[in-house]
Amino acid sequence: METLDKIKLIYSFDEEDASNLTQIKDLMNSNANEFISGVYSFISNFDDFSKFLPNDEIRTRHREKLKIWFLSLFSGKYDNEYLRQLKRIGETHSEIKLPSHYVSATMNYIRNFIHKVILKNIPASDKRDEIIKSINKIIDINLDIIISSYINEGKFYIAATKFETKIIKFSSKFSYTLDLALVISLIIATIMVFLLFIFEIYKFAFGGGAFESTVVDILGAMLIVWAIRELLEEEVKKLKGHKFALSAFIGLAMAALLRKILIFSLAPGKSKEVAILGFLVLVLGIVYWLMNKSTKS
Repeated sequence: METLDKIKLIYSFDEEDASNLTQIKDLMNSNANEFISGVYSFISNFDDFSKFLPNDEIRTRHREKLKIWFLSLFSGKYDNEYLRQLKRIGETHSEIKLPSHYVSATMNYIRNFIHKVILKNIPASDKRDEIIKSINKIIDINLDIIISSYINEGKFYIAATKFETKIIKFSSKFSYTLDLALVISLIIATIMVFLLFIFEIYKFAFGGGAFESTVVDILGAMLIVWAIRELLEEEVKKLKGHKFALSAFIGLAMAALLRKILIFSLAPGKSKEVAILGFLVLVLGIVYWLMNKSTKS
């Protein structure tokens, strides 16, 4: 989760950069039509050009939006609303499944186009070099935010107020603390199940427990350990920034029900309970399969 100030700090983008960009606003405005023609000439070479821009109506609308975005690069106003617009652009590209390398390649063309206009119209000087550096920064910021929508939809959240920013930061830290606590709890639970596993063996060896029931209890404990391990692995991935897989919880529930079925299978008169639990396991198994199938697709 990044905020406006953090993004600017990462790219060392300051008021001087904003001033440099506004100084070439009129120059770029006079080259806007050439820019649109050049971009369309470039992207028309993409294999899926007609798929994403299939007709004249969509292309006309896209040209208008592309021109507005191009001129906004030199507006000098880079606030929360500006970043929200970039995020919406990225989300739109992600929704239509536009390959991210198309975006990167097009942005590289745009960078080179702007450089050529500057080199052609502004005499060599330190100021020209500063303007080019500012151009590189604003292009990189645009590309970063747009591409972020492909990687992680929640990476960039633009808070409207400082209070909202503080609340979001606190909530993020609190959520991370809860995840750590859950990982520790899972580790403790795993240790407790292992102790149960050892106790069952001890009870069978020295307490004269029934062989059949001991085997069932041991298998049940092993199922729970396996499920907890899966859940623990998913929590660790979440702490590293990956998306949490809800299927891990379903796996844990299935393991608990299977353990119960194993225990009930030894008890007389429990056929009704076993049937109900078996049906629940079947339902959870179908949900588990559907979730994994949708994730892979």
